[in-house]
Amino acid sequence: MDGSAATAAIRSIEEDRGTNPPAYIVALTGLAADKDRQLAFESGIDHFLTKPVSLKQLGIVMDDWEKREAVKEGLQSDILQK
Repeated sequence: MDGSAATAAIRSIEEDRGTNPPAYIVALTGLAADKDRQLAFESGIDHFLTKPVSLKQLGIVMDDWEKREAVKEGLQSDILQK
């Protein structure tokens, strides 16, 4: 099972269970073709990174996740003002 298939399975389980919020799934791959990126997003992946990945890029992904979580929880914090 590849990452896109695993993500689709996770999203299916989340839907069946009514999981809210869903897991934040990041694809970290060596596949760089547009078709791979498209398939990843169609399967439910939230963020797509192609190797090699810098710590700065990972930091941006984590900041994005943190902001999404704050919005979901309705928090008014310094996170949202970054």
